Amino acid sequence: MTIDSDTFLVALYTITDDLYQAHYPRPKAKVGPKPDMTDSEVITLGLCCQWLKWPERRLLTYVKRHWQAYFPRLLSQSAYNRRFNALGQRMAYLVPLIKNEVTGYCPSFEVLDCVPVPLMKRCRGERHKLFGPEIANIGKGGSDQDWYYGVKLALSADPQGFVSGFIIAPAKTSERWSAEYLLCYRNDPSGRPARVEDLPPSHGKKRVGPDGEIWPSQGIRPGNPALYLTDRGFKGQWWERHWETEYKTMVVTPDSYIGENDLKLRHMHSSSRQVIEDVNEHLSDDLGLNRLGARSVKGLLARIAAKLVAFNSGIWLNHYLGRPTFALTTLFNF
Repeated sequence: MTIDSDTFLVALYTITDDLYQAHYPRPKAKVGPKPDMTDSEVITLGLCCQWLKWPERRLLTYVKRHWQAYFPRLLSQSAYNRRFNALGQRMAYLVPLIKNEVTGYCPSFEVLDCVPVPLMKRCRGERHKLFGPEIANIGKGGSDQDWYYGVKLALSADPQGFVSGFIIAPAKTSERWSAEYLLCYRNDPSGRPARVEDLPPSHGKKRVGPDGEIWPSQGIRPGNPALYLTDRGFKGQWWERHWETEYKTMVVTPDSYIGENDLKLRHMHSSSRQVIEDVNEHLSDDLGLNRLGARSVKGLLARIAAKLVAFNSGIWLNHYLGRPTFALTTLFNF
């Protein structure tokens, strides 16, 4: 079943507004003019941008011509951009909320992976970078392990495909540090992640800590499952013992299986991890995660969070309509 664009818009607004009002209720009326658009309306248009892969200017022009009845007090381009970017943290908070709203339970395992998010095209010579080194830098990532300038997005997904948590780190940051912050905040939102001085001494090598800021904590809800399935980038004896001791959760890589059934267990491990590969593929191909176009730190968070909210909302609607989980591009006619 494929729905029309107006029905899709109303469904998207309903999902967003119900969750938003439950956790961010409207304040009491104050002296002065009412805002032209509510936060839920601004977020809904931001989610539509991710689905259509349009720039905000083109979307607002379309809204004026076709959806004026839904948004009678449409903001100007600059006012909309400011409002949308300012809602980044709240959209980040909605990502795990959608998953919890649909499933309502903590699964026995989740899949953890890092996906590269390039922010600029590669070119020769020195060019001005949009973000400071504490936010973005040059690193390797992806299936081809190619160089890129940007950030690394750590995603945790449940077996149904919902993104249950995310965290952002500079591209050069090791996957183990991203996992440490994600697991720490899921165990205790006010907890202190491990630091480089907490690691045991290395023989002849200098220990390297996080290569910048790892954020935001709003994209993570409390509740660690008992098991995370990961790839070899998260491997480390000290780290695995630390996560099991501190956060009561096991982080398992393909090399964790030893014994006569190791080949069978690795095959099962790979099959169970396929869901995160599907998540990464659809986020990039269907929602444009590899084409952010962010120009500020607030804009970076707002666009990443909006894509993840749109992704979870799409899976929710597919489940409700009895459609395949990742059939995102055929969800509505436009």
